[in-house]
Amino acid sequence: MMKKSIFAVAVASVLTLGAAQAETVLYGSIRYDYENKKNEFGDTTLDANGKAKRVSNLSDAGSRIGIKGSEDLGNGNAVIYNLEWGFDGMTQDESKGAKTRKAMLGLTGDWGTFVAGRQNNPFYDTLVDGSVVDDFNGSNVIKSAAQRAMTTTLNPGANPYDASFTRVGKVAAYITPEFAGFQASAAIMMDDSLYAINDEKNLDLWTINAKYAYDFGANGTLTAKAGYIQGKLADTNKSKAWGLFLGYSQDSFGVTAAYADGNHKNVGADHKEKSKGWDLGASFSFGPNYFSTVRANYGENQVKLEGNKEKVKSWAVGFEQKLSTRTRAWVEYGQEKYHDNADKPKNNVISVGMRHDF
Repeated sequence: MMKKSIFAVAVASVLTLGAAQAETVLYGSIRYDYENKKNEFGDTTLDANGKAKRVSNLSDAGSRIGIKGSEDLGNGNAVIYNLEWGFDGMTQDESKGAKTRKAMLGLTGDWGTFVAGRQNNPFYDTLVDGSVVDDFNGSNVIKSAAQRAMTTTLNPGANPYDASFTRVGKVAAYITPEFAGFQASAAIMMDDSLYAINDEKNLDLWTINAKYAYDFGANGTLTAKAGYIQGKLADTNKSKAWGLFLGYSQDSFGVTAAYADGNHKNVGADHKEKSKGWDLGASFSFGPNYFSTVRANYGENQVKLEGNKEKVKSWAVGFEQKLSTRTRAWVEYGQEKYHDNADKPKNNVISVGMRHDF
């Protein structure tokens, strides 16, 4: 159920590389789907009466390609690296090339792992990695409400339906070795391009995170995670957020819950903008090798400023059928409802797609 996905903890996908590995590995994922969607809020297509109408679209659901590897330095130490690009295999605009997702270089050994470059946000990983909401295949079916709370905390004025900061560049991160199921990480970001709009001359963003996994046997694992992130990415006082994750998974089913709470204060203002969000998801797998899976997720996030609230409620259900260990097909439905005005507009999408990993 876990997917390896800014920063700090170091790159879950790279952490799997051992000192003994000496070859560069090419990997990737091609993900295409058909979408039928109706947007009443945000980017909409209107009919002659000014109402949103359903539209169909063939889209890329997050294809990517990358290389990773290591070189043995002796004494249990190794250089590790991971380069990954995302691409849109369905685009008709040839000017839209590949985008850098990861570009990391580091060292690993018995003392832990240190990496620098563009990488996963460890605080994002605390909230989302291994969650049911992260296992949905359609890129527009549902977004983590806890992640949205992080986004609106770090990005003042962001819409409550925005979900970003999955990855961040100009980052250095350290992860401890795993000890009896426990692991911790810390990461910092320094970006001099932000100096013109904030007074943070050294650390523009930092985060600490911890994870504990307990093995119940019979492939059952209880996972608990906690994290804190603080920074100044724009002309605001320090933004800060904390988050928690709890999940249990085994071959046949899994349940996960996540919560994030944060705030920031504009320069010269006497009020804070507060953000919070939570997700609850469950999945059930059955059939030969547990290749068939149904999953559902519900989440809410809210932004509060001077007594005014903007709230988004989202839910999704889906069915996934693995055709092999590396190929899967899916049918999913997701809906978002915005409670920031009397009309309470809704967006919804049906996604039918296929994915092959290599």
